[in-house]
Amino acid sequence: MAANADKLPGISIEVEDLVRVRGMEYEESRAYVPGDDVRTMDWRVMARTGEAHSKIFAEEKERRFLLAIDLSASMYFGTRYAFKSWAAAQAAAHIGWLASFAGDRIGGLVVAPDFHNEVRPGKKRSGLLGVFHHLAAASRIALPPENGASRLNFLLRELHRVVKPGSIIALLSDFIGLDDTSLEILSTLARHNDLSAFWIHDKTEIGAWPQGYYPILMSGQRRGFDLTESGQGDLLLQWQRQHCNQIEALATRFAIPLIPVSCNHDISPQILHNLNLT
Repeated sequence: MAANADKLPGISIEVEDLVRVRGMEYEESRAYVPGDDVRTMDWRVMARTGEAHSKIFAEEKERRFLLAIDLSASMYFGTRYAFKSWAAAQAAAHIGWLASFAGDRIGGLVVAPDFHNEVRPGKKRSGLLGVFHHLAAASRIALPPENGASRLNFLLRELHRVVKPGSIIALLSDFIGLDDTSLEILSTLARHNDLSAFWIHDKTEIGAWPQGYYPILMSGQRRGFDLTESGQGDLLLQWQRQHCNQIEALATRFAIPLIPVSCNHDISPQILHNLNLT
């Protein structure tokens, strides 16, 4: 990650792992043979059987690449530089163009608090531009609905409905609202597709807050919490640790590349660094 970005746990990946070489689609796994490319190792089968396996790919003209972008109410938040929703849009643009340069057919899902849109993978970058159109529309939302409910599971259900096996999926979310239902759907998606998770976050979700009183607006009412009281600070720290642990466990459990993206810094250096393009 960029030098000025928050230090986060994550799995650094090569750009070839995110944007598979054009003309290759996963077909099956077989026992590892000396000389196999390490990038084709099937870590899930290896973890299950205890023996090294490699993925076998079949030729096809183009790969399907889906950008799945979670713009739940919690994404319209940021303490420095930008909202998480803006960071997600910027990250999606970088990832989408990389996929486009590789010749993939790009589509996606954009789920916001009060609407959702699906863009089917299209040729000549029409799908990518369609995703950008819906991201721009989402940025014009003044305020998310007061119930503040996470739309993550709705996004995952829609993704499961439209995705075809062998697709590449870039999932962008703050993963607030992650639960057992989320894990069940993600398990299926990761089993049949190349799934990468981009964790969009604000530094207040991973680091200590300065002591003080913080006024907040909740359901139209002004409230607040006082971090000069040890109990309040302990509750916040407990939530932070639990949330980070959930995301790390998700990546480990399903062998999903995890790429942290901070909304408090410029997005380009973070994406380039984490994809080893710098």
